[in-house]
Amino acid sequence: MNDEPLVKTVVVPVQPERAFEVFTVEMSAWWPVFSHSVGQDKARGVRLEGTIGGRIVEYGDQGELATWGTVSDWDPPKSLSFSWHPGGDPQDAGHVTVSFTAIDDGTEVQLVHSGWDRRADGDRARLSYDTGWDYVLGKYVECH
Repeated sequence: MNDEPLVKTVVVPVQPERAFEVFTVEMSAWWPVFSHSVGQDKARGVRLEGTIGGRIVEYGDQGELATWGTVSDWDPPKSLSFSWHPGGDPQDAGHVTVSFTAIDDGTEVQLVHSGWDRRADGDRARLSYDTGWDYVLGKYVECH
């Protein structure tokens, strides 16, 4: 099994404070719930509760559809970490850390997704997330 963390890096043309705010507070504005969610066509948005112990929750017209994870580290505007198990068992959760670093032309945003060994389908899931995170982070970049 390939249990190496996935590492994805993008650059956005704003300062870390704004990059962090868009990633967290404005997640529903850029996350492609139509294709990358539990509810798919029933999903209307996602909310990240910005505090340690806060949840990442997918919403539909009737309310909560699925919990995606729980915030374990909250250090705005430098970084945040959370468990990651969209609609799945929290016991099988991966771990995601997102860091925001100021650079000359904006902010470098790095996402590290680890914990593949906790999943029975670790290799398949890792391969899927390898392209999935590229797509999702592309939507995040477009939002700027």
